[in-house]
Amino acid sequence: MKRILASALLLAAVCSTVSASAQTSDDDIQLARSVVQTERQAVVAANLGLSDSESAIFWPLYKEYRAAVDQAVDTRVALLEKFFAIQETLTDEEASALLDDFLKYEKDLLNVRTTYAKKMRKVLSGRTVARFFQIENKMDAVIEYEMAGEVPLVK
Repeated sequence: MKRILASALLLAAVCSTVSASAQTSDDDIQLARSVVQTERQAVVAANLGLSDSESAIFWPLYKEYRAAVDQAVDTRVALLEKFFAIQETLTDEEASALLDDFLKYEKDLLNVRTTYAKKMRKVLSGRTVARFFQIENKMDAVIEYEMAGEVPLVK
């Protein structure tokens, strides 16, 4: 588990670099996403303890899952970019719209997680699926913490 935490900190460092800059280019975001994905996959592989037969089932589902999560995260990246661009002149209406969009993003992300938990439970043990989502949750928690420190409060 210490490896999860160390790797999650690396993930957080990459993600906070992306979130900290309103000037981040699409290439920077794609590079950061690639680094994060590679590290995430290594952490999952090192901590999930799959047999060869489980691996054959899990990894294709994992790739689908991460693609779906990345689609949802694109919304969050766009929201952060918009917020950074207008934060100094943010109106009440813009703040409300950003909040609504963020809550929709969270709902969409939860839907992805719920969908893939169901898919994974059909072909993998409940313990394996639970462990996978624990690993994901730990990595996401560290990333969320780092990002929270980079995004200023609404004025």
